[in-house]
Amino acid sequence: MLVVWAVGAAITYLMLSVTWFMETIGFLAVFTEAMLGLPQFVRNYKNKSTHGMSICMVIMWTAGDMFKTGYFILRHAPTQFWICGTLQVSLDLAILLQVYIYRKNPAPRNAHRGD
Repeated sequence: MLVVWAVGAAITYLMLSVTWFMETIGFLAVFTEAMLGLPQFVRNYKNKSTHGMSICMVIMWTAGDMFKTGYFILRHAPTQFWICGTLQVSLDLAILLQVYIYRKNPAPRNAHRGD
């Protein structure tokens, strides 16, 4: 892990002046963060249930992501920030929709843990 970090850090240092490289690294960072809810969404879909998931946590995620995205838009942050923020909020809302859709489904017997 240390070697991968060192190589990545060295490449990044050498490419600091290359705009497209730095923009790509930045986009990959915010896109990765934007996709954090995807495994939960897929798990809920496979199980047809949101049993065991903290709804409060998803509501807090959604609120935080909405405030963050609003901040990005109001502060005229680079495009990738508000695009990924919008993706994050959309995914959060999709998970909350799953909570509503699957609300009457019982806990699955053979749940797909996904991990």
